[in-house]
Amino acid sequence: MERQKLFAAQPIYTRENQIFAYELLYRHDSGLSALDIGEEVATSELIYNLCTGIAEHVEHFQHPVCINVTADFLLSKAFLPIDPQFVIIELVERIIPDQAFIEAVQAWVDKGFRFALDDFDFQPEWLPLLKLASIVKVDIEKVTLAEVSRQFRQLQLPNLLWLAERVEDQFEYQSYKNLGFHLFQGYFLAKPQMIRGHKVPRGAIEFANIIDHLFRPEPDIEALTAALKSDAALVTKLLRIANSPYYGSAKKIESVKEIILLIGIEPLRKWVLLISCLEASDSAHARFILERAFICSDLAHAHLDKANANRAFLTGLLSGCDLLLGVNKEVFIPELQVAPEIKSAVLEYQGELGSLLRQIEDFEFKTLMKKPHEFNLSYTKSYQNSTQQVQALMRLIKPRNLE
Repeated sequence: MERQKLFAAQPIYTRENQIFAYELLYRHDSGLSALDIGEEVATSELIYNLCTGIAEHVEHFQHPVCINVTADFLLSKAFLPIDPQFVIIELVERIIPDQAFIEAVQAWVDKGFRFALDDFDFQPEWLPLLKLASIVKVDIEKVTLAEVSRQFRQLQLPNLLWLAERVEDQFEYQSYKNLGFHLFQGYFLAKPQMIRGHKVPRGAIEFANIIDHLFRPEPDIEALTAALKSDAALVTKLLRIANSPYYGSAKKIESVKEIILLIGIEPLRKWVLLISCLEASDSAHARFILERAFICSDLAHAHLDKANANRAFLTGLLSGCDLLLGVNKEVFIPELQVAPEIKSAVLEYQGELGSLLRQIEDFEFKTLMKKPHEFNLSYTKSYQNSTQQVQALMRLIKPRNLE
């Protein structure tokens, strides 16, 4: 699978020439800039790629990262899915720092986030933010050394770090180091490095989160309820299932928790995964992989044990994640929080589950080649039963899109 551009990362150095942090810069495979697609969209994509992208170079995870955000993002009180100790939020000069904005920054600081004032040009409207900032970034191409020296002496605050950015040569570096600056960034020290990797589709991330919640040894019902509440479409489909002939509840369901208790954890695991698969891929791929998952489960129940039947279902499902989600198995499966025997079965055909998966894939191939008779009758019966089950499930979940 061809690697894609996730973002660029440029290091920020200390006076001792140690890496202090990385500034992350938006990059798009088509060459579009953050301004081209909109800064808010660019911020969201960058954060998403940082948190979910599978990259070969991971140095940027070992230091704090600096990320530009828009005023609207801060004012919206949006969720930033990164631990505050690992991120520094940069406020760009295009922001108008009115009172509402200053109060929003204070709220983020109260949560533990740090801020850097990017391209700080000493305008008076930005001064109230100095006491909330951890770093002042000075674009040394836009100001003179004499002006910076004067402001540097006047605006000293405890724990406020001064950063010289766009350092292009030894003279500039040494001048600002002699002045007393703490941090340095620019081509003289290091150019931005393109971080390439595999962008994981949003459906794949939701799929992984569902697995994480549902396949814990003892799922927390309250936590599971809260997770399901965030997906109204999923809850609607589960409600339809709870009221279907499969369960036939005469009781009026009044909460998400009641849906969970009515369906039960084991069936719920399958239902949620089935719905996720159908939503994340086309129906032909979903049908094929779901049939494989049911065959795995059915044969494991007959020839192994009930516990392995549950693991076999998930093994069959994950074996097709490349078709279902458009991701590379070798890079996606290791990131999931699933049992090691499932990972080794999917990736290396190891163990009882791996052996079963290989046999079922061989059966699928022989069926395609019109040679299913080379397997015993139990495979054919499981295949027929699985096909019927999947067709029924797809009618229930996606009644208007069966093809």
